Amino acid sequence: MKYIICYDIKEDRIRSRIVKYLEERAFRIQFSVFSCQCSSIEIKKIWKDLKSKTKNAENPLLMIIPVCKSCDKAILMQGKPLEEDKTVLVI
Repeated sequence: MKYIICYDIKEDRIRSRIVKYLEERAFRIQFSVFSCQCSSIEIKKIWKDLKSKTKNAENPLLMIIPVCKSCDKAILMQGKPLEEDKTVLVI
């Protein structure tokens, strides 16, 4: 399934760790928005890792939004994502 992952984190150090983590697992649509194609087991691991990495942040916002195939076809977007879609393997 496709997922949209987004965040809002004030602390530069923590935000940098989140960006590095997500860049290895997803492709970047905007600065704080990523997209990935993975299984429900993989997304649960990503969720757990993101929560762990932001536990010391002040009021972090993390969102993972599942996008079904019919919803994916209905997405309206103007402009080009920062990165192109790529296959991601989470180990």
